[in-house]
Amino acid sequence: MKLKNLYGKLAFAGFMALTLHSCKKENGIDNNNVVQRPYALYAVDSFGYIYHSNDGNEYETVFPGDGTPLRALTVIKNKIFIVKGDLVLYSTNEGRNFNPIEKGLVNVPKNIPNANFILSVPSLDRVYITNFLSIRGKISQSPYENNDFAYFLIDSSFTDADTPFQVQSFAYTDNQILYGLSNTGSVNNVSKLYYKTGKDEKWKPQVTNLPSMPNLFYLNKWGNAIVATDFGGIQGAWYSNDTGKNFTAFTGLPVGVNYPATCAAYDKLLIGTEKMGVYLYNGSSFEPSNSGLPSGTSVFSIVAKDNYYKNGQVKKYFYIATNKGLYRSEDLAKSWVKVKDGKYTIVN
Repeated sequence: MKLKNLYGKLAFAGFMALTLHSCKKENGIDNNNVVQRPYALYAVDSFGYIYHSNDGNEYETVFPGDGTPLRALTVIKNKIFIVKGDLVLYSTNEGRNFNPIEKGLVNVPKNIPNANFILSVPSLDRVYITNFLSIRGKISQSPYENNDFAYFLIDSSFTDADTPFQVQSFAYTDNQILYGLSNTGSVNNVSKLYYKTGKDEKWKPQVTNLPSMPNLFYLNKWGNAIVATDFGGIQGAWYSNDTGKNFTAFTGLPVGVNYPATCAAYDKLLIGTEKMGVYLYNGSSFEPSNSGLPSGTSVFSIVAKDNYYKNGQVKKYFYIATNKGLYRSEDLAKSWVKVKDGKYTIVN
């Protein structure tokens, strides 16, 4: 009987402790209104270490680095893809182990500086990647209906009008159009830009006014529009609202520096630069938005994340991977706070 009473007291004490803890308020949000859909954040440092966080504050090392930086990391469903050198690896256990995909299936050219040569599109159940081994267009995709991400199949579904030499970046817009861009041109010299309106449709060339080489353009989506950013900064950044027929140049970006990262979310458009921090589009031009960032900050990667609470509140964040640390913005990229020391090249 005494033991039973003891259990009852302990249970009541545990209930009271849980209740008191759950009533604690952080940032004005009652913890009783719990996060309904948390985000998963992955960050990669310059030594190749992969870190994971569910709140942007506490991080765990999920995979040790070997001193070699990664070129890209992307997630689709419960799979993580990374690219190191020309090798593609994937994990099915949240990054604890990675298995290489045979070079005979996928071999990523080492001369592509942007990370958008790989793109996960959950709504299409596909990962698209530049593949040096492909014959036409040099694109491979995975998975097919068996959901086996260990296999990539060549996507050579181009129309007879034209075929790119090598698609080097991808973007998937909100109106469900998939784009691919080839800086190296095409077989029939029709266009460098291609698009398809469904995973089983053919890639179609789009005649465009996007500046010709020399450039290192890579694509990003901006709602229903696409943005083409010149990694080397020579041609700046451009946008198109008509599937790439007509591009318009942005103004306000610095010259003489690289633009390693572009991100659009929450009606905001950001471009990360080397040594000059973040530039934010104000509706008419770009302007620096570096409050909280040290001088000389290089921004190599940008991602947007959000928390949905059961009370209907939504908290929106931007994260940037920089040479000065991992930073977060809680005010839509107006200011930044460091959340992790180190040098980072990727955040996803």
